[in-house]
Amino acid sequence: MRMLALMLTEWRMAWRDAHAIGVLFVMPALFLLIMAYAMSGILRTDLPAPTLQLDVPHSSADSRFFLAALAAQLPGSPLQAGPQADARIRLSTDFSERLLDSPHQGPELAFAATSDSLQRNQIRTAVTLALAQTRMAAFLIDSELLDDSLPLAQQLQQVQQQTQSQLTEYQLTRSGSLAASASAGQLSVPAWLIFGMFFIVLPMSSRLQQEFHSGVLLRMRVMRIPPALLLAGKLLPYALINLLQFVLLLALGLFALPWLGLPALQLQASPLAYAQLALCITLASCCFGLLVSALARNSEQALLLSAGSNLILAAIGGIMVPKSMMPPAMQQLANLSPMSWSLDAFLTLLVGQGGSADILPSCLALLLFAMFCALSGTLLLHHRLKNTLWTTHN
Repeated sequence: MRMLALMLTEWRMAWRDAHAIGVLFVMPALFLLIMAYAMSGILRTDLPAPTLQLDVPHSSADSRFFLAALAAQLPGSPLQAGPQADARIRLSTDFSERLLDSPHQGPELAFAATSDSLQRNQIRTAVTLALAQTRMAAFLIDSELLDDSLPLAQQLQQVQQQTQSQLTEYQLTRSGSLAASASAGQLSVPAWLIFGMFFIVLPMSSRLQQEFHSGVLLRMRVMRIPPALLLAGKLLPYALINLLQFVLLLALGLFALPWLGLPALQLQASPLAYAQLALCITLASCCFGLLVSALARNSEQALLLSAGSNLILAAIGGIMVPKSMMPPAMQQLANLSPMSWSLDAFLTLLVGQGGSADILPSCLALLLFAMFCALSGTLLLHHRLKNTLWTTHN
């Protein structure tokens, strides 16, 4: 009964704090939607068709084949003669005569200053493939393996059949950078969900400082309430809030992202794997909150430690900036953050299509972190409570 009474009291006090509810639910929800939309242009895989300016000094069968192959590589790319084109492709006057030279000098590429690196790579790759197919066609015609009297579309079709292959793809869930292949939604939803869950330290630490200064904890000590029962009564309500955060913010990614014109989040793994991850993140964040609560001596210190530590862990853990965009030294530093372990496990489920076994190392790291924080926080709180007197101001 005492356990239930402690939990209900802590639950009611947590939900009465409007600022805490805003920090735990409203803030991460807004960050999730804003950052998913903001990063959609950076991490998008369906790039818009670039505009091209083609300069062909001498038209020939080979140049026409090249233009047809290029159009097949960049479907929907408009030809724009003005200076606003994303790229200008200029063929040499002796394009046909030097087509089979080795080494071969390809067309000249000139990019607009406003074109980004993804767009340049897209155009560069398309030109390289179209040029390779054009050289293949010239070789086949020269070897009398391709009839040059066929229509251009049929020639291109035969060359494409000679140059295309079926590739079997696999996803290695424990190697490579999954963040580099994640979409905006797949990266933003788990990142800000984890950030919001770890912000449970703020209401936890603030509430504990209030109870220290009001004498509530001292009265509970006089009532001989076991420390384990007292801590469990305080941690379990916040753990339930954490699990509620997980469900609501994940649902936001599933149903709200399409309103922004982004693909809805797809949950690839089994529900059991997500439940396993949610429980591990909850234990890590709540036990971390216990440690921060024990280290703080007043409400001001609690606010500084909880908010500051959370922001630092998020900054180095790939929450604010994806780890794939960090330099190697920063990526090594990110491995020290429990938020990074949580995000790696989440991406393994969402992007790598892994399961419970694939996220087990990250979950074990989170559990070890939770055990360390719980043990350290319990010892510090026990020492502080043991030395608390009625006449002191702690």
